[in-house]
Amino acid sequence: MLLGLSMLSRVIFLLSISLPAMAQNTPQFTLVPRGGVVPFEATCFNDLATAQILTWKQFTQIEFQKRLEFEQAKWKETCQLNISNLQISLEESQIRFDEQLLAKDIELEELRAIIKKDRKKNIPAIIAGSVAAGIAIGIGSAYAINQVTGK
Repeated sequence: MLLGLSMLSRVIFLLSISLPAMAQNTPQFTLVPRGGVVPFEATCFNDLATAQILTWKQFTQIEFQKRLEFEQAKWKETCQLNISNLQISLEESQIRFDEQLLAKDIELEELRAIIKKDRKKNIPAIIAGSVAAGIAIGIGSAYAINQVTGK
C-alpha cells in the first residue's frame, strides 16, 4: 500500500506540472476518473502497473547487477575448481616422477654394483685361463682323433 501512495503522489506531481492532455505526438499523461473520457487514444494503468513502469529501469539495473555478480562468482568458482584440479594433477605427476626417478636410481646403483664386481675379477687371469682351456681342449681333441683313427 505504501508503494501505491508513493505512486499516487508521483502521479499528482506529474499532473501538477504538466499541461492539459491534448492529442499530440508527445508523451501525455492525465488522471482520468473511473468512467471518464480521455480526449486522445489512451492506455490506462492502475497504480500498481504505473509503479512497475516507473521503477522498471531501476529494477532491471538491480537485476542485471545481481546476475552479473552471480555469473562472476560462478566463473570464479569454476576457475578455482580448474586450478585445484590442475594442482592435484601436478602433485600426482610429481609423485609419479619422483617414484620413477627413485626406481631408476636404484636400478643404476644395481648396475654399478654389477660392474664393480666384474672389475674385481682379474682380467689377465681370465684370458690366460681361457687360452689354457682352449689349448687343452685342442690337445685332447687331437689325442682322441688319433686314438679313433689309429695313427
